[in-house]
Amino acid sequence: MKWALLIFIITTPLLTLGQTPDIFNVSDVVAGAQRTETRYFLASGQWSDDGTAAGAASVEVHCYQAFGFCEVAHAFLVGGQPSVALDTFDILRWDKQELIAIDSSPICLVNNLRADFTAKKVTLSSTSKGVKGDKICVALDADPNALKTAFLLGVNDELNRAAQPPQKKAKSTGKK
Repeated sequence: MKWALLIFIITTPLLTLGQTPDIFNVSDVVAGAQRTETRYFLASGQWSDDGTAAGAASVEVHCYQAFGFCEVAHAFLVGGQPSVALDTFDILRWDKQELIAIDSSPICLVNNLRADFTAKKVTLSSTSKGVKGDKICVALDADPNALKTAFLLGVNDELNRAAQPPQKKAKSTGKK
């Protein structure tokens, strides 16, 4: 038990080493037609689970404390064609240490956005709502790849990841 704890303590910092967005900025700005003063958060990079096709600057996060929301714009490929999406998150908490926002608009999932201001890290995770009776939700719940956690990476992170050999994927049993 002591060895397992020691290994966990040693390897945990290595798991998050280098996961820093290209842009990570918290500042005070004036926004909107009413010139509202607000705390603003900006981050830019690429989600860690997007692979090399999305591009190093394929994600932008914009959050406005006074307005209570974040927008996450991200580019991706659909059938080999580039596409873009804009997701909106409601801010649940914003203090000196972190920002936590959620998007509960998808039918089956709740998406959680977290910015750690101390470590300068941004994560996006998805969790199931536990919807029963909907075929799409049941399929998502059965797919271990559907619920994910991704980190916002910068260009240097992407270059380091590209230089490493690809990891083997787990074999599928074909059972659902």
